[in-house]
Amino acid sequence: MLKKLALLALSTAVCSQPVQANAVKDYIYSNPVLEIIEATGTTILFEGEGCKDAYGSYNLTTDTMNICLRNHETFAELGDTIRHEAIHVVQACNRGPVLSVMNTMKYVTEQDKAFVADYPHAHQHSELEANIAARNLSDEQVTKIVAQFCFE
Repeated sequence: MLKKLALLALSTAVCSQPVQANAVKDYIYSNPVLEIIEATGTTILFEGEGCKDAYGSYNLTTDTMNICLRNHETFAELGDTIRHEAIHVVQACNRGPVLSVMNTMKYVTEQDKAFVADYPHAHQHSELEANIAARNLSDEQVTKIVAQFCFE
């Protein structure tokens, strides 16, 4: 399923640059975070609705992760977005953030505060946690967290 979604995304998103398209395809196919997110039953879209001004999103109601490939300039940036959205899947499995507000605040930077400033107050904790995890955790660590909260 992930391969079909990736091929659809690649054909619409980056087919004007075949070398880059192959690199993106290889990255998507080999990404362990996307693999385990798919195993949770979450739908993964590439370049879905809402990609005009975003890197990605997660819709709890539809259990859909959307990764906006065109809006990323580097694989590091793309990986950060995938980890960020994966943490939102973990939060859905956990029925809320994993860390307490106090523990989350230990890791918050001024950049994090600026990022969440436009979010409704009720969503800021979840967004901060996802930002911090995406920045500080590896793909392997995020994969383990998804397994722990969504499969155990």
